[in-house]
Amino acid sequence: MIEKAYAKINLALNCLNKRDDGYHNLESIMLPISLHDSLEVSINKYEKDDDFVTCDETSIHISKYNSVRKMIAAAREEFGFKERLNVKIHKNIFLQAGLGGSSADAGGVLRAIVKLLKLKPTREQIINISIKVGSDVPWSYFSKPALLLNKGEVLEEINHRSPLKVLLVKPIEGCSTGEIFNLADSYPSLKHCDIQKVKEAFIKDDLDAIEECMSNSLQEPAISVVPEIQNIIDDFKANGLRCVMMSGSGSTVFALSKNKNDFKKLLIKYEKLGYQTCECDILN
Repeated sequence: MIEKAYAKINLALNCLNKRDDGYHNLESIMLPISLHDSLEVSINKYEKDDDFVTCDETSIHISKYNSVRKMIAAAREEFGFKERLNVKIHKNIFLQAGLGGSSADAGGVLRAIVKLLKLKPTREQIINISIKVGSDVPWSYFSKPALLLNKGEVLEEINHRSPLKVLLVKPIEGCSTGEIFNLADSYPSLKHCDIQKVKEAFIKDDLDAIEECMSNSLQEPAISVVPEIQNIIDDFKANGLRCVMMSGSGSTVFALSKNKNDFKKLLIKYEKLGYQTCECDILN
């Protein structure tokens, strides 16, 4: 079966205190976008001892520690199934980009397992399994606009169909999620936004209000590692784009609009420069 694993943008991200378990407490609004990886998942009828995970992105080192293998192991422990799986990952989501590609693949393979094996897990089971793999993975399983709290296991879905379009531009250099969070821990203070105001502005599709109140605590630390992030942000704004911010731990910069034609000029410019770019939709 083929399962689509959708990328995300963070419309807001407050990185709060570091927890004893190594995670951070977060407040975040995450929106699924149409950019996605494709997972080809099947039951291996001839193998009893191992799962096979492959990826067409050669720069990714597939090992027993990657997110998809972790998810398969966590699901097998929870549900007790003996079947072994073949998973082929067809990669489209940019790497080290703040778009949640690894989490998307983990969430997608869990959806595939549930369908293939005709399981009927509770929402609580899904969240408990997913959070073992990563803080974004519970959200990635459901892939709906949502407000995330704590370390990512508290999800408040936002029931809203947004017409907003998204432009993504990723610099040549990416950001390591672990490095950026560790760097953020060294900052005396990080920028935080009123998460409820951002949520209300999104529900109204009010670009003025979104622009005024959106923020990402990790943007400043990431810019200190990849200064090109700031150059792209400045260029977007100089060309009249709205709601411009870095997603997640970076290094992708996004802008929002109600008209995709607003993106045409910069899309062409950054494609010519060899940057990874994408024009996409917020999924509903």
